Amino acid sequence: MPIAERDYWNDNRYRPKRKKAPKWSWGVIGFILLALFASGLPMKIYNEITIQQEQKIRSYLQERQQYFSSSDQSFKQLMTKINAANGNLSSLTLDINETDMVLTQNYQKLINLNPPREFKELHNKTVELYVIKQATVDYLMSSANANSYHSEILSTYIEESNEMMSDLRPLMIEGLQKADLRYQIEQDGTLTYWVKDHYSRSLEWMVMGKSVPPSL
Repeated sequence: MPIAERDYWNDNRYRPKRKKAPKWSWGVIGFILLALFASGLPMKIYNEITIQQEQKIRSYLQERQQYFSSSDQSFKQLMTKINAANGNLSSLTLDINETDMVLTQNYQKLINLNPPREFKELHNKTVELYVIKQATVDYLMSSANANSYHSEILSTYIEESNEMMSDLRPLMIEGLQKADLRYQIEQDGTLTYWVKDHYSRSLEWMVMGKSVPPSL
């Protein structure tokens, strides 16, 4: 009789043995964690993340304040000139165009910023304020070209702008509190806050001036 073929695969004696994965004991894991903490690596990582976040906040607040102050100053100066001209816009065409250019440039820079989460609401409200101010200047430009200026329409724009302006301070304070940054409100209403610059190892202060809304 022919010898029956052996089923090597189904015969446990001939099947390849599986290597057992090494078992990690709690003692080994604990030793590794202890070594990590002893080296200070977790704290170094945490500190680096904290520094990067604080530098991001400092950079954002610095740039935002720069664009905001430039636009606010130009806008208020234009409103002052309109008051002095008693609504005669024919002599203010260059001033209106200059303010329009300042607002447009700073608006583009502002929307390109990536605000930290603590200041997201402040950022959005600042953008809304820019839109209202831009609409105000657009109205003045069209009125100057068509000689159709009406002070009551401009007053409506100014009132809406002032309402949004009044919302910025509470949102700034809320952001500073979330970011755990030191601040104080001076007697004249000026908001002063401090942001640490880790790279220069100094504590710099920044000022957000008190809100002085333009009026007609």
